[in-house]
Amino acid sequence: MEKKIIFGNREAISLLLIFMCNQLFLSFPRNMAESAGNAGWILTIYITVISLVLFLIISRLYKNFEGKDILDVAEFLGGNIGRILVGIIYVIDYVVIISVILREYGEDLKIISLVQSPISFVLALFAIGMVFGAFFGLEPLVRLGAISVPVIFLGFLITVVGSIKYFNFSNILPIFGTGLVEILIEGPSRTSVFSGLTSLFLIAPFLRSHDNFKKSGFIGLILSGLILTVGNLVYSLVLPYPSTTSNFLPIYQLSRLIEYGRFFQRIESIFVLVWSMTALIYLSAGLFFSAYIYKKTFKLEYHRPLIIPFGIIIFTLSLIPKSLMETMFIDNSIIRKYAWTVTFGLTLVLLILASIKIKVKEGRHKDEK
Repeated sequence: MEKKIIFGNREAISLLLIFMCNQLFLSFPRNMAESAGNAGWILTIYITVISLVLFLIISRLYKNFEGKDILDVAEFLGGNIGRILVGIIYVIDYVVIISVILREYGEDLKIISLVQSPISFVLALFAIGMVFGAFFGLEPLVRLGAISVPVIFLGFLITVVGSIKYFNFSNILPIFGTGLVEILIEGPSRTSVFSGLTSLFLIAPFLRSHDNFKKSGFIGLILSGLILTVGNLVYSLVLPYPSTTSNFLPIYQLSRLIEYGRFFQRIESIFVLVWSMTALIYLSAGLFFSAYIYKKTFKLEYHRPLIIPFGIIIFTLSLIPKSLMETMFIDNSIIRKYAWTVTFGLTLVLLILASIKIKVKEGRHKDEK
């Protein structure tokens, strides 16, 4: 990734949408239903508001580090040790999350289309695709993302509109689902839904200015929150609780219901196309970031030789869970509850301490004068 690469807001927002909204096509609506019952959509709004507040604080602190990514901030704060420590945490974070998501995509594709194929074969197909995608580099991936997001959104919109005739507004009653207290307690940890925001902290040097960084993050979070909320709300309106907690691929199940006349059927085929497109871009970008972070952490000259080794590691880790249910448990009960500690917790701590260091240096400089 070279310094001459520059992204516009559209490309950055598209990348964020893919990183944060891809889970809508997996088990996200089901997870929200398990947490808040038929008020999963309210929980989504709540965690979006929390995430926006946290990002505004991060953005304000990041103003002191325009043109630097999170590893540069860590190096400024703690030198080589700080950079290496934060880099290792970020690499582990990306590798674990990508491996779990890869397994989910593989299991889902096996159930949908490749029933007789062994899971290792299905995962290998995705792994090969993400390795090729990562080799092209970040710029082609974000450009492809900017082109693909409107197509992906159109596929999602068709599913939403096609589901309207199945709406039953009594499904979202009682309005607060399992209880307002449950929503308020679950909310902070569920901000892990927006863990894809870490990608913005890595491409900060390529966004021209801090204003673009702030706009991209703010708009990306709002749009992601809106899409995730609508997806949850539609799912709750179509299916009653507690049946919303039993579907392995919620949005796919909605697309299977849609049927208008003799010639407008089998809408799930559109879903599979959109789903596969999202999967390959997400996995490729995730693999690229894993290799890039490792390269920058240890000041290596190139990241491309690392792509295949990291691809193999991610593929191997994705084989560890024994089943789809175990994979979904890891995603919902571990990753989606604790990923916020890296995305928001670690980032805020680094920026606060680094900002204090700047003020201390400025104070010393004034005293010397």
